[in-house]
Amino acid sequence: MKRLGFYFKYAWRSVLRGKSRSFFAILCVAVGVAALVAIQVLEQSINDTLIGDAKGRAAGDLIVTKNGNADINDTNMNTRGFSADRLAYFDQLKSQGQIQDWTSFDYLSNVRVKGFFLGSPDFYMVDPAKYPLYGQFKIFQPANGDFQQLLKNNPNGVIIGKTLWDKQHYQLGQELTVASGQTGKSVNLKIVGETDVDVPGVQFSFLGTGFISQQTGAQFLSQTEAASTKVFVKTATNEQADKLKNVIQQAGEGQTTISLPQGSTRIAYFNYYNVETATEVQAQLQEALDQVKPLLTYVGLLSLLIGGIGVVNTMLVVIGRRTTEIATVKALGLKKWQTVLIFTIEAGCIGVIGSVVGIILGEMLSLVFNRVAEGIFLRPLVWSLYPLPILTGLIVGVVTAMVFGFLPSYAAGKVRPGVVLRLQSGALPGVGGIASVLIVLLMTTALGLTAGLITNNVLLGLAISFGTLIASLILIGLLWVLVWLVGLLPAPLGPSFKMAMRSFSRHRGRTATTVAVIVVGIFCVSFVVILAEGIKETFKEVFDVNLGYNVVALNLVPTDRTKLQSSLAQLPGYQNGFVGNRQGVEIQQINGQDWQAYYSKLQNSGGAQSRVDLSSDIQLSGRDFINGQVAGASGKQKVINGRNLEPGDADKKVMVVNLKQATSYNLKVGDKLSVHTAATFGRGVPSGTAAANDKSDTFEIVGILDNGNQTISLESPFIVPFQATAALGSQQTFVYLLIDRTQLTQALNQLQTTQPTLFILNISDFIDEFSRLLDQFLAFPTMLSLLSLFSGAVLIANNVALAMLERRTEIGVLKAIGAKQRRIMTMILWESSLTGFLGGLLGVGLALLILLVSGAVGSSTGGRNGGVTINWSPLVAGLLVLMSIGLAVVATIASAWSAVREKPLVVLRYE
Repeated sequence: MKRLGFYFKYAWRSVLRGKSRSFFAILCVAVGVAALVAIQVLEQSINDTLIGDAKGRAAGDLIVTKNGNADINDTNMNTRGFSADRLAYFDQLKSQGQIQDWTSFDYLSNVRVKGFFLGSPDFYMVDPAKYPLYGQFKIFQPANGDFQQLLKNNPNGVIIGKTLWDKQHYQLGQELTVASGQTGKSVNLKIVGETDVDVPGVQFSFLGTGFISQQTGAQFLSQTEAASTKVFVKTATNEQADKLKNVIQQAGEGQTTISLPQGSTRIAYFNYYNVETATEVQAQLQEALDQVKPLLTYVGLLSLLIGGIGVVNTMLVVIGRRTTEIATVKALGLKKWQTVLIFTIEAGCIGVIGSVVGIILGEMLSLVFNRVAEGIFLRPLVWSLYPLPILTGLIVGVVTAMVFGFLPSYAAGKVRPGVVLRLQSGALPGVGGIASVLIVLLMTTALGLTAGLITNNVLLGLAISFGTLIASLILIGLLWVLVWLVGLLPAPLGPSFKMAMRSFSRHRGRTATTVAVIVVGIFCVSFVVILAEGIKETFKEVFDVNLGYNVVALNLVPTDRTKLQSSLAQLPGYQNGFVGNRQGVEIQQINGQDWQAYYSKLQNSGGAQSRVDLSSDIQLSGRDFINGQVAGASGKQKVINGRNLEPGDADKKVMVVNLKQATSYNLKVGDKLSVHTAATFGRGVPSGTAAANDKSDTFEIVGILDNGNQTISLESPFIVPFQATAALGSQQTFVYLLIDRTQLTQALNQLQTTQPTLFILNISDFIDEFSRLLDQFLAFPTMLSLLSLFSGAVLIANNVALAMLERRTEIGVLKAIGAKQRRIMTMILWESSLTGFLGGLLGVGLALLILLVSGAVGSSTGGRNGGVTINWSPLVAGLLVLMSIGLAVVATIASAWSAVREKPLVVLRYE
């Protein structure tokens, strides 16, 4: 015990004596621990917020949803929601004592809000007397407001979610006009409250939410729209809920006879209910969050790895400068294993202090992370001083420091007193190849086990650890060669730059490691920034430039096309318009040949090896003719062969196909496609109705067009006249408008009044909203990337400080022969700037290379991978490289300023 006390006392004294060396080593550990703690606190916050109370989150012990299978010939399943007798079933369960209570719930997907042109917010219809069965419904305004009482006491009241409230700048008492998307009937609702975005049984919405009572909904909704789509059930115990789940599931089971297009029949089994327990809903959400946790943890461990490298560098220099001291104490009787133990304890002391500092920084950083994550999840996150991240940060920080400090400690144990004291050599003895490999493997295994304990998956932790080791060795090896080559280049900027070049390539391993850290940080930042700009530019190009329209509207119910076209032409600022529709069909024959035979022929000829998945199920897009013009939603399309649709084709059975599909299906001008709507996408039709629903038609291909604006598919590659798809049963109508921007708001308000069933989207607002949401989503990876980059800056500062210690004699000699402090600082800044420039250039270049290659792949597959156009800006790339250089310069000034100011007499007297 006495000896152990001596070991700790000696190690602690060495930490204090190290001053700046120990400070930067502690800072390296602290940054890594801070990242790990902040990320783990964020994980706990997300977990508690999004999962938390299972029943309160799910709004019931059981969640019963109506299956949306409209193909079954069952009168109880022909409605969108629960039928009256199905709802009565839950009253029966309550009267039997099997459940305590239940309440119906309806998601109103067709409600249109006047003056809102970003689509349709998520409106919900509830029974205020019962909903919610579990959980709290927080009301912001009025103060101390009660959700149930607000809706119950205000028959025409609506409660607005915070997202929509802030977006539209609503106020209490303001009237809101909403309309049914099916009937067009509207009603004025009075805003009676503002609620939190975190609502029992409701997932968050980017566009916002609104809540009305069933009494209010009955005033303007059709019977189909007002039918409840979900039922929340309250039971006495969890065991009763588990048992009742099977009872309800079996009560909804049934069978019916299905008529197939060929005239045969089959028995189809269906289930009216989809039943989940609150525990199952919680488990599903937990599983989704668990997919993200390893990635977040890996980022924290990567920052910790960078900190470990700083510990290694520090300990190597510390031991290298204390070889005489080590030799002396060993000559006095200190054994090899005792030397290793003392320096390992010293690394552990650095780890303890760094971990404590890192925990404090991590808790502060977690507040920032939480605010960023709140923008992603659109709800406030719970925050607390969770004990697990604190304990994990402390243990992992100490273990990392000791593991990374073991290699230098082993080297200290190999110091030979006789050699050192005889020659006064300060050189650190070699550890040995086999020993070095074994120690590195031991370090990697220890880190892998630590990562495995954090991620609750030891194999994953070991895979991450050894994978990172291999990737790091490859990257550092390549950079070692690059650093060596850079050192061979001429130095045209004078003696200071030449000496900087020599110093840059002197310790190639250390320089390569530093450059590698900068490359990783700059790569992550560059990748996120350039990708974000590419996505924004692609959306703007697709929706604003190539599309040629600034308003898109959708009607999900049959409409009078003539009346619709007339109302469009009367809009203020109307410049151009296009009406279209869409219908799913199945190919029966091509040129009189059965599809299966035709497809087999394509396979034998190699045509089915195209990147487009060939299928008999296709979508037909219908184009209408307005003012004698034929317009489309695929941008400007060049005619490759044949002709485009013409006004005279309005009542003809003709088709144009884009080049990619024409090539894949081996189609050409003059070919004929026979299609039908029955069994579309592999679904059967109810018994006795096949003849009525099975609509067929044959189209002649009159033109092959280029792909046009296919990054986002606004039109199918198979295009026919509007009348043809309408005859096949199309129910959806798409409207594309170009309106003078100065009159856009007036025009949209008029269009919403005359056509209340239209789902209207203002493209300009959509682009702005998309950009805002994209910035929120990318804020978190950007912060993680910047954290990694900051770790690199700390490592640079650490390396510079160590280099100053190693080169004290060199600096002293330079100053003694007349070199000014400014010149020495310039030389050091040239060296660090070169490191930052090389790391930044490689990081930005690697990000661009990967994005450009990915963009090429996306283009070659016709946008199936997103088709994002990477229009990178040289200015942005240059700024990212300058940021890398700036971090290196700032880190250098912070760590080298005191060293270059030291008097040469002090250095030369003792060195």
